[in-house]
Amino acid sequence: MLNYLIRVQLPDRPGALGAVASRIGSVGGDVVSIDILEHDGGIVVDELGVGLAGDHLIALLRDEILEVDGVVVESVRPVEGALPDRQAELLGVATELIKQTSGAGLLERLVVRVRRSLTAGSAVIFDVGAATVFTNDGQPPDHDDLCRMADLAVASGSARDASEDPADGGLILPVRPVDSSVADSHGTMVAASLAHAGLVLIVQRDDPVLREREREWISIMADLADQGWRQLD
Repeated sequence: MLNYLIRVQLPDRPGALGAVASRIGSVGGDVVSIDILEHDGGIVVDELGVGLAGDHLIALLRDEILEVDGVVVESVRPVEGALPDRQAELLGVATELIKQTSGAGLLERLVVRVRRSLTAGSAVIFDVGAATVFTNDGQPPDHDDLCRMADLAVASGSARDASEDPADGGLILPVRPVDSSVADSHGTMVAASLAHAGLVLIVQRDDPVLREREREWISIMADLADQGWRQLD
C-alpha cells in the first residue's frame, strides 16, 4: 500500500466529503487523514491522506472522485513514507530549534524542515536590510520576487506585538492570526516576517498552490524561529 495526498475542492454541503470518501473506497483506497486547508465562499479545500495499491489506480481514482457533483481534483501527490502530521511536525520543529546553539544553525534547519514539510520548491530566509538571501533550501525565486515578498511581509505587520511574548522568555508554540503571512496573487509564494531578526521566511511552491492553513503554518514556523533567534541574540 502506497501513500498519496489528494487535494480536492468540494462544495460546502452535507455529504460531499462522505461521497468523495466512498468513491475512493470503491477503488480500494483507504482515507486515513483529512486536513481542511481552506473554507471560503461555499467551497472547502481538503487534503486527504489516502493509502492506495499503486500508481496504476490513480487515473481511475480521479475519475471516480470527479463523479461527485461539484468536486474538483487539484492534485494527487505520492508521499514517501508516512503521511504528514502537521501538529507532530510543529512539535518536531520546535524541539529541533530549541537545540540550536547559533542563529545561523537555527535558520538553516528551519528552511530544510519547512521545505520538506510542505514539499516546496524552495524555502528562503531573506535579510531585509541587506536585500540578500541569508540561507535557503532549494532553488530560490528571482531576487526581485524575493524583495517584493519581503517588502509585503514587513508592511503587513505580521510580527506579533511585544506584549504577546512569553513572560519567562522561553520558546512557546504561538498561535498566529490567519492573515499574519502574505501571499502573491497566484498563491505560489508566501512570506512571513521574523521581525526581531530583521528577516523574512519566503516559501515557494507552484503546484499545488499554498492554501490558507499552509500559510498559517508558515507564519507559525517564522514565529518559532524568531523567538529562538531572540534567545540566541
